[in-house]
Amino acid sequence: MDDVLESALQLDIRKKIYNTIKRNPGLHFRELQRRVGIATGALQYHLDFLVKRHLLKTEKETKFMRYYLVRQDFEDTELMSLLRQESMRKIIVFLTQKRFATNTTISSGVALSPSTTSWHLDKLSESGIVEKAKRGRRTYFKVADKDRVATLLVDYRRSFLDEMVDNFVEVWEEI
Repeated sequence: MDDVLESALQLDIRKKIYNTIKRNPGLHFRELQRRVGIATGALQYHLDFLVKRHLLKTEKETKFMRYYLVRQDFEDTELMSLLRQESMRKIIVFLTQKRFATNTTISSGVALSPSTTSWHLDKLSESGIVEKAKRGRRTYFKVADKDRVATLLVDYRRSFLDEMVDNFVEVWEEI
């Protein structure tokens, strides 16, 4: 461990925050607070400390600030950010298990209303995670890069605390 990292992580609570983010990249503030178990002000202080020493970086995503390690070569911040959102994750995991699906099929498969599913699919399409294709009157959706999604789900399986992800990973690892 180099001197900057070693001196910054002398406090056990900072080490706990750093290691939690290392194991769970892309956590937002409240989820990090739940997992680390410290007061809001204390967590904010230690996160600011680690950001100022260039050990953590932040990514702003609509209303959330997500945290990543600077030293962890993590390029899929946008995909991880989407996977951290429960409804988006359900849709992505559902689509990785299908060749393609319509909005109606997806909404019933993930137990979301068709309008909510449509909104999420638009966001996923804009980000390039999901591709859509029209055939006649119907629009079909599929995951653009299933291997990329699967790799993140497998690598960070424990960080999602989600039975749907666990089931997907078990099936994916058997293939």
